[in-house]
Amino acid sequence: MFFTLKIVSPKEVIFDGSVDYCELPAKSGIEGVLPEHINFISNVGKGVVKYKIGEITNEISINEGFVEISDNFINILVND
Repeated sequence: MFFTLKIVSPKEVIFDGSVDYCELPAKSGIEGVLPEHINFISNVGKGVVKYKIGEITNEISINEGFVEISDNFINILVND
């Protein structure tokens, strides 16, 4: 089962696609997200977002910002 991950900065869409796992640097610690995760909003710290599509794991470095997880969508808004 897939869900949508979108990472956006003020200048560009960094990533927008379907993934089946995501790990992000929330201010309270590393947050692992699977489909049907509970809804929440949190600050994210500077770090690495890891995501899996099938057996392939990818990483994207991000700056601080916010994350909203809702209805199988993860929206991460980051500063430049």
